[in-house]
Amino acid sequence: MKMKRALLPFLVIVIALVLTFVLVQSRKTPKPHETPHLGPLVEVGLLTKANRQVLVSGTGSAQSRYEVSITPQVKGRVRELSPQMVAGGTFQKGELLFAIEDVDYQLAIAHAQASLAQAELELLRNENLADLARKEWHSLNGESALEPNPLVVYEPQLKSARALRDAARANVKQAELNLERTRVFAPFDCYVRSEQLEIGQFLNAGAPVATVAGIDPIEIIVPLPLDELVWLKVPRKGTGQRGSLAKVDLQSGGRTFHWQGEVTRSLGEIDPRNRMARVVVTVKDPFAGNSEKATLLNDLLPGMFVNVQIQGEELSDVVSVPRGAMHDNDTIWVIDDENRLHIREVEILRRERDEVLIRSGVDANEKIVLTNLSGAAEGMLLRPKMREIN
Repeated sequence: MKMKRALLPFLVIVIALVLTFVLVQSRKTPKPHETPHLGPLVEVGLLTKANRQVLVSGTGSAQSRYEVSITPQVKGRVRELSPQMVAGGTFQKGELLFAIEDVDYQLAIAHAQASLAQAELELLRNENLADLARKEWHSLNGESALEPNPLVVYEPQLKSARALRDAARANVKQAELNLERTRVFAPFDCYVRSEQLEIGQFLNAGAPVATVAGIDPIEIIVPLPLDELVWLKVPRKGTGQRGSLAKVDLQSGGRTFHWQGEVTRSLGEIDPRNRMARVVVTVKDPFAGNSEKATLLNDLLPGMFVNVQIQGEELSDVVSVPRGAMHDNDTIWVIDDENRLHIREVEILRRERDEVLIRSGVDANEKIVLTNLSGAAEGMLLRPKMREIN
């Protein structure tokens, strides 16, 4: 009895071990869970075709179309000077700039007129003598006689008298012209760039005393790369062609001022320093600057450094791609309906600052990969996330 009790715990342990072994052997090993490979997550955009206006950008300094030196044509002292005849002063065409003392020139007219009267009197006297001599000749020799000797009928004297009369008339006109030239007027709407004039100052004929520049139009010389000219309309002389329109901007004080311009010509040469072509944008109304608040900056003034955006050719049915989506050798990455990557070579029409315009190699409604990948390969599986392309 005591032996049975002693063996009982041992039997319980053996039975427990057997049951444990049976349970372990009968348990099935679970199958591993397989996660499908979807590829790296990338952003993609839907491509579209549209008409695009080419915009060619550049910069340049505004300058006057006309600039001349004011040079008196007669000498004398300054007797009158416009208050506006200072640097920055403005004039309308035909306004008086300054005047020279004209007493000497009025006297010159009087002398010239007296000389003209004397010359006309001398001509009249010779005409009368010639008429009398011709009548006397015919009375002595008859109407059918040969023509008299020119000396007999005062022909040399008449020619000389007529020449003296014509010279006297010219002297009167010259004296009157000199009197007119004592008053100097603005040749066009202008402002004074510089001047060296004072009341009482003696001026010599032909010596520059001031420089004036036209208020309008204003021109901007814009350097551009040679390959940009293909998109623009640059008029040639005699063709009557209109140039490309342009927008001129100036940013100052947190505001932007705008003027409308037009390409009017090219300078006809390449700048040897940077191999750039130069076109001229003309602003016909430099006082039409638009801004939130009227200031002096509403006027496009010579010397202002401005941005110029020229409207070029309009392109039809082109695909626009963000510059960041372009890859080496003019390729892009597109994704098909099975989310597989394809490397596509395209023909580039034009590169803009933020985008590239594509002529061929890709169609509308294709999806372009916008995310950069390391080790991208043809047929690579991707996990796309749509993003709108601006």
